[in-house]
Amino acid sequence: MDSNVREAIRILGINTAGRFDVWMLAGGPKASCRAHVMSTLAGKRMPQSKSGVTAIRSAFYEALAITGECEAHREEQFRAICRELAQGQFGVDRKS
Repeated sequence: MDSNVREAIRILGINTAGRFDVWMLAGGPKASCRAHVMSTLAGKRMPQSKSGVTAIRSAFYEALAITGECEAHREEQFRAICRELAQGQFGVDRKS
């Protein structure tokens, strides 16, 4: 897993009190938090206008090779990966 992805997950965890729910960053007051997560994930500065909740979720899913028909299933996979990483148990490269 790319170090940018790991850091973006860490930042997401901090800003969501360990829940890793991207929707907790919805709304105007959290726009700078979203831009920070997206910039870290992308490895370059991203404007707030390109850092919406849906864009962040899509970028995380792509970076972590999360697929599936159902959004709830993809979200469940994402949160499981985040929790594993937060607990220091994640050691497998999901892209391979």
